[in-house]
Amino acid sequence: MRIAVIDSSPLIFLSALGLAQELLKVFDIVYVPRAVHREVSKKGRFRSHLKRLYATRRFARCMAADATNVRLLLDQLLEGEAEALVQASERAAQFFIGDEKRAREIGKNKGLKPVGTVRLLARLHLEGWAEEPEGLVRRLCRDHGFRVSNSVVREATAMAAEPI
Repeated sequence: MRIAVIDSSPLIFLSALGLAQELLKVFDIVYVPRAVHREVSKKGRFRSHLKRLYATRRFARCMAADATNVRLLLDQLLEGEAEALVQASERAAQFFIGDEKRAREIGKNKGLKPVGTVRLLARLHLEGWAEEPEGLVRRLCRDHGFRVSNSVVREATAMAAEPI
């Protein structure tokens, strides 16, 4: 089973593009940590997106059982990222969906495969489930404050052929 835990920014950005549900074509289940749910729910327009995602029963809320490990990571990460990484271990997830470089490094050191928003957009495009990633990234930057370098976009697009 392909299990992922998602951080706030990819969930927000993919929802803004109407592509969050497409994650279910890549992953069997996507866990949403409590802190991530809280952060995404603050943005009123995304509450209905979350409800629809949870209705699939393949997006699921989760809470970290090991609060100590979450607190230890809070020195380096935001709460949602820390919870996601701890919950990835607790839920036997193979994937961490996140954009923050430090969180991705920690996830990789924990044996997770980190996947960012742009890589997901590139893969979804390759499979025919999304528009070309450069245009989607431009839209996210213009309308939602997404920040990413051109080199990251090029690298993610080049990696699209590699399975996630």
